[in-house]
Amino acid sequence: MKNDKHEEHLTPDERSVGSARGIETIFVFTDFSDNGTAAVRRAAQLAVQHGSALRVVHVVTPVPLSPVQAWRRSDDARTRTANAKIILAALAAHATAHHSIRVNTQVLAGILLDEILRESAAGDLLVLGARGSGLVRRALLGTTARRLLTKCDRPILVVRQDPAAAYRRILVPVDLNDNADTTLRAVLALAPEAEVHVLHAYELGYEGQLRLAGVSESSIRAYRQAATARAWARLRAMLARQERGAPRFHPHLERGQAGRSILARAKRIDADLIVMSKRSRSKLEDIILGSVTERVVIDARSDVLVVPLLPGDQPAAG
Repeated sequence: MKNDKHEEHLTPDERSVGSARGIETIFVFTDFSDNGTAAVRRAAQLAVQHGSALRVVHVVTPVPLSPVQAWRRSDDARTRTANAKIILAALAAHATAHHSIRVNTQVLAGILLDEILRESAAGDLLVLGARGSGLVRRALLGTTARRLLTKCDRPILVVRQDPAAAYRRILVPVDLNDNADTTLRAVLALAPEAEVHVLHAYELGYEGQLRLAGVSESSIRAYRQAATARAWARLRAMLARQERGAPRFHPHLERGQAGRSILARAKRIDADLIVMSKRSRSKLEDIILGSVTERVVIDARSDVLVVPLLPGDQPAAG
């Protein structure tokens, strides 16, 4: 079922926002769970904010062990698809009732992750609930989460909270080995009025080896202070490129394991969104992605946006 609210209902400012900020089409996938419904509401809110087209999609999945192509032609698939279209149209209409945005609803039949990856490729932002029921919940856990995070080349917003308001406090973890300009620009575009905290969590290498080698504690302390000073300088230089003389970010530097530090800082500042950047240069990095990004996606209390780095933002391979 299709529900279009045409572009002529948008103001000129609303039309320009999506194009200028690169968020022209938002795809939201829902399984009709509470989190899935919250994801639709958040996607609608962002579509209004950015003048974006909104596509609301539900995936009807085959019964276990059924050949997908044959199942798509079955009475079961047709019945479930027809019922889902009615529910989806009502959900989309309710979420967008007070907004003049372009909305399209579609029910797809097939393997959940395959459908998400294929359909979201045509959009600028993929939105889905964090803890849905059945297959959607499993899609955000374990190896399938890694598939989604590594194979999807669009920003992914994982929604946990019912969107009572626009994002107000955002945490952005950064890796100083990467150019975080893409991520910081995405944050400012997504939530221009939000308070933005930028965190670099780091662990000092070789400290244990220095101690084993008999290096004095005063020398180790000096090494630690110098490393911290270098990290602060690099973090502030990174932020200055985006701020251009107008302070915009709250910087934080913490020693410790990245995943643990991110979750602790998000709780401390009461963040309602964490923005993670991801890069992938090798199969090995695909395998170990879960050490930080996947942990935050699964364990955070807030919404999480995962932004792929552009090729120019990544360090050279080697």
